[in-house]
Amino acid sequence: MLKIKYFFISSLALCSLLFAFSPVLAQDYGLKDTANVAGITTEGSLQGKIGTITGALLSLVGVLFFLLALYGGFLWMTARGEESQATKAKGIIVDAVIGLAIVSAAYIITSFVFTAVK
Repeated sequence: MLKIKYFFISSLALCSLLFAFSPVLAQDYGLKDTANVAGITTEGSLQGKIGTITGALLSLVGVLFFLLALYGGFLWMTARGEESQATKAKGIIVDAVIGLAIVSAAYIITSFVFTAVK
């Protein structure tokens, strides 16, 4: 249970770091020409790319919390009357639902912010 909380806190710290360092856009200096020669596409803005990466990370974390909720439900169903295992399962489910709510809110806020920035 403690490892799950530390993972959740570290994932929130990583997401907040993505927002803390806003991208600094430098002048061109021929970088687009070099990228075109190298075959790298330069379409889309940096904010859009960061938004796409952040959305993908939040989706993966959301899937993780969903799997934790399923795991907690499996533990609860297989507890067979053992109060300690049922209590552990309830704790996992509650933490997973709270995590899903926070990740969903973060995804909505990220989507709104990066849509407004484009």
